[in-house]
Amino acid sequence: MGALRTFFRWWMVLMLAAVVLQIAFAGYGAFDTADKVSNGTVDEQSFEDSFGLHIGFGYLVILMGLLTFIFALAARPGRSRVLHALGIFVLLIVQLLLAWTGAAVPGVFGALHPLNAFLILGAVAGLTVRMWREPVKETALEAEPAVSPPA
Repeated sequence: MGALRTFFRWWMVLMLAAVVLQIAFAGYGAFDTADKVSNGTVDEQSFEDSFGLHIGFGYLVILMGLLTFIFALAARPGRSRVLHALGIFVLLIVQLLLAWTGAAVPGVFGALHPLNAFLILGAVAGLTVRMWREPVKETALEAEPAVSPPA
């Protein structure tokens, strides 16, 4: 396996960890806001403080999604894996659009935002597994010399 494919394998592990962390940041924001509600201290600024990690890290995850597609093109892991990486990036763009419109139409776009997050998680996990299931091919330098059978 080439160095780029090895890099891409590890990149997908990092991408998967980032998506899981992003979901955790959403949970933190929700429960921190709920705590502030019980204290009667929720205003727009405190709400944004609660979800600040989720919002800021979300933009980083989208950038990572674009890099995932670019790295897939460079690593050339196969057409279906490149399309899988493109699909992840498209889901991340949809996620951003759902976040921007979620407050305006919470019954539709707001509800779809967390559901799409699970689609993203599944897509990233799926590509990560696919990359790690790929057999490692030895280079000519690493291959064991062939032993001929006795005559």
